[in-house]
Amino acid sequence: MPYTITVDPGRRLALVVGSGPNDLASSLAAMDDLASRPDFLPGYGMLCDFRLNEYTPGASDASALAHAYSERFKGRPMAVVVSGLLHYGVANMITTLIQLRGIKVAAFRDLDEAAAWIESQLRAASMS
Repeated sequence: MPYTITVDPGRRLALVVGSGPNDLASSLAAMDDLASRPDFLPGYGMLCDFRLNEYTPGASDASALAHAYSERFKGRPMAVVVSGLLHYGVANMITTLIQLRGIKVAAFRDLDEAAAWIESQLRAASMS
């Protein structure tokens, strides 16, 4: 699978790395894989590193991805890291669609910034 998923229980975080050629089907399959993992416990978030991903969703795929994320991961914060302005624009479009459903997600171009943001979201959620 062109996506690798590692769950880090100490950080309450799933690291999803997408690289190489992908499409809507492989992206949805990765979501299904993560959603079904018994080690992806309630209260965990996601840090998605798609800097090497070779998939640029169009408007239709962006809508499908936002819907799929919202259905599978409602209540779980997600940080998405991409490279390049085009991918950053698409990532912002997808995260905006998800945010409209009341879910905390954000797009980044810097992995350290994304990691700091997701960790702050998980800390805030554990305090409430």
